[in-house]
Amino acid sequence: MNLILNGERTAIDASDCANLAELVARSESLVRGAEEAVVTEVAVDGHVLPPEALSELERHALAGVACVEIVRRPRREVALGVLDQGAAYCGRIVAAIGEASGDYRAGRVQRASQQLADVIDALSVLTGITYSIAGVFVEEARSLAALQGEIQPWLEEMLDAQTGEDPILIADLLEYEIAPRVESWGKAMRAIYSDSARSDDGR
Repeated sequence: MNLILNGERTAIDASDCANLAELVARSESLVRGAEEAVVTEVAVDGHVLPPEALSELERHALAGVACVEIVRRPRREVALGVLDQGAAYCGRIVAAIGEASGDYRAGRVQRASQQLADVIDALSVLTGITYSIAGVFVEEARSLAALQGEIQPWLEEMLDAQTGEDPILIADLLEYEIAPRVESWGKAMRAIYSDSARSDDGR
């Protein structure tokens, strides 16, 4: 079987590897001494596995596999990329909140409620971003978690307003309390990204 690691064909004895997880673990021995890295992409015989499959590599047997390609990126680089995407994602959430607020005020409650559900899901993604960078940016992740904590009470108050079927109050809470805090979350992510990127460039 051929192994291509970060674009280069690499010699490796994988005869005793039963699945992709074992092969990926074996490949780590080939990059010792390099900056701590994470696997960001795996392709089997030219077919790239979906991101969610990277946590289930042990399910992929190697029998009959001719070529495996593994892409590893420095953990810090990955974390910076996540922060950059998270900052942009905050902007999209704020825009969605604006649309939902407008719909609540216009009486389009069903449409607004669907948008609100999407916003709540999106906020959980931001929580995941904070968790995912914690191993690299420890103090910064704590500051992001603190910002998240500031949003939570307003989300709970908004859910109470939903129960009371008060669309105007929901719109007010979204626009004046939740949106500004999500915007602050995005600015904080952007600041962490920019400061860290400048620090890396100055090495």
